Amino acid sequence: MITDFLITLFSSVQPRRHRVIFGLLRRRLTVSTEYWGLRYQLLPFVGLFPQLEKTTFDEQIVTLIKNGLLIEQQPNSGQLLLTDKGVVAQQEYHKYHYQVQYMPLTTQPLANIRQFREAFWLANQIISETAYHNKRYYPLQIDVKTKMLVKKWYRQTDKSHLIDNWLMALTQFLKQLDQQTANQFVATWVGHQVPGRNADQLGLPATWTTTDFYLWEFDLFIFWSQTLLQSNSNSELKQLWQLTQQQQNLSPSVQLTCQQVHQGLSMATISKQRRLKIGTVREHLLTAAVWLPKTDFPYDLFLTSETLRYLQEHLTGNIDDWQFADIRTSDNPDEFFVFRLYEIYLTKQGA
Repeated sequence: MITDFLITLFSSVQPRRHRVIFGLLRRRLTVSTEYWGLRYQLLPFVGLFPQLEKTTFDEQIVTLIKNGLLIEQQPNSGQLLLTDKGVVAQQEYHKYHYQVQYMPLTTQPLANIRQFREAFWLANQIISETAYHNKRYYPLQIDVKTKMLVKKWYRQTDKSHLIDNWLMALTQFLKQLDQQTANQFVATWVGHQVPGRNADQLGLPATWTTTDFYLWEFDLFIFWSQTLLQSNSNSELKQLWQLTQQQQNLSPSVQLTCQQVHQGLSMATISKQRRLKIGTVREHLLTAAVWLPKTDFPYDLFLTSETLRYLQEHLTGNIDDWQFADIRTSDNPDEFFVFRLYEIYLTKQGA
């Protein structure tokens, strides 16, 4: 159950749509969900709970409302605010539960982190058993795709130095953690005649739940993944990690659209050449603007000085309160595209 954790995803000053938060956690994304994820500063949590059921999530939201922790900004609006009681509950949560440290900083899709975690678990077990010359053991049950990835990786490794190199790579990372965390983290791994401890056996804080344990462990794998990303090493561990980094925040189709725009093609030309609806091209560009750093998106192609001047004159105050109707002048869909792009542009500037 993630009821307690959900309280951390809401604000007392910014009304937030719970359906957007569900879409982010489950990775059911639309351009609108991505945009509001950007506004809520929750994009790093995309796909955090891929198995989360909608009925379960809705029940937990209802519980938070019944307990007086959340309130709808307006009846049936779906936009929720933390109450004063909810603010206290959020503060109490931070005192007694795990607070993610690395997840808010990552730009890596969590699906890659999840696959790296499972690939590491199996690879570490294989190497541990190999170190003891044991060929008769029950391998960890992970998804078939990741299992095949690990088998491919293992076949290509240099077995003569694998054990020593693996131990060196693990030690290098573990030295970056405090001793207690390092010991607890290692204790969760499966190896030769070592089943791996569960959360109750690690000496973690008594107030932690299964969700805390999941977030703690996942956060450490995010940190590990970040260190491997920045490392110049060509170790077997780095090679395994690279095999798990296949998913990207932008689909190949969105990336191609961005590339074509940078090459000077208009949206109409891209639509015609690739037989895409013009609306799809607009969505590609908005998705790219949400995910890419501000310097990597060609805002100046769409937000001309004249356009910016008009928008600045007609849109003031909190971005979350802006209404497209306030600047709409025609039925041209490009107007909404420019409106939303301007909101993203300002958000990237810290507005």
